[in-house]
Amino acid sequence: MHLNPKSKAFTLIELLVVIAIIAILAAILFPVFAQAKLAAKKTSDLSNLKQIGLGAMMYCNDFDDFFPRNDYIIPTRQQWAPFTYREATGPYIKNGIDNYTWVSTNGTSMPLADNAIWESPTVPSNIRYDYGANQFIMPSGNTWNLWNYSGNTQYSDQDPNGYPTGKAPVPSVSQTGLPGPANTLMVVNQGVDTSFYDSGNVVLQSGVWWWQGASATIKGATIPPNWDTDSAVHDQYDGNLNGVGPYSSLPRFRWAGPSVNIAWSDGHAKAKHKGALSWCTDMHVSGGFVDPYAPGAWDDGYAFNAGQACAGYPQN
Repeated sequence: MHLNPKSKAFTLIELLVVIAIIAILAAILFPVFAQAKLAAKKTSDLSNLKQIGLGAMMYCNDFDDFFPRNDYIIPTRQQWAPFTYREATGPYIKNGIDNYTWVSTNGTSMPLADNAIWESPTVPSNIRYDYGANQFIMPSGNTWNLWNYSGNTQYSDQDPNGYPTGKAPVPSVSQTGLPGPANTLMVVNQGVDTSFYDSGNVVLQSGVWWWQGASATIKGATIPPNWDTDSAVHDQYDGNLNGVGPYSSLPRFRWAGPSVNIAWSDGHAKAKHKGALSWCTDMHVSGGFVDPYAPGAWDDGYAFNAGQACAGYPQN
């Protein structure tokens, strides 16, 4: 007698067990995939900064060992889109520089660093200025003073239209003249204003005042925790440690740890953890001026005096 074998199907219990196993595996693997994706972005960001650092070194080689300035006001170029260290080092990097007519005031095409290597992988979609330069290394003053002093010519070597005022230009900085280039921050990822402006700041706040929380005198000047952000609230230039602070002109810790990638002044790139990145040890350069055009310009070395944020730290 021939018996037909019966076909066997999954029972409901077996099906539920399989579904539960798949769900458990997904719950385990999805965070791993997310971490791997973030690690890849961190590596890409570090590569960007390495290339920017090398571009700055090549610029120095061609200009008697001096870094470019952070920003230059140029005749017929929009004041709100000045020529910066990014465009100055762009020819050495040959990546991420586009030419736009809207950058000029007369419809001519002008370069702007606004994509590719100049965009940090996790930064919200924005126009420019993901990476800010230490003003002790790449001096500024023109753009900052234009905003704060309404174009008063005594505060700059250029007038609001980019023409000479007769005042001596802020001098550039020599790479080999730095006390410790391998330990001095040159370029770093900075916060972004995600509101209408949708951009980082033209300049990085390099003075000790904001790093230590204005008058709060935070030991080591390590940036108040709430000021490490991207935000749709405009920068708040006050001592409110619970606010967002001048976030779009301060380093932004975007990576696990949390940490931030940095191009250092000898051209190498390496991350540093939040709390370990200190203005006292990583930003300040003795004899450097963040606002050299201000009347009675001062050296922020006062921060190393007794009772100040950097007291007890060695001074570069």
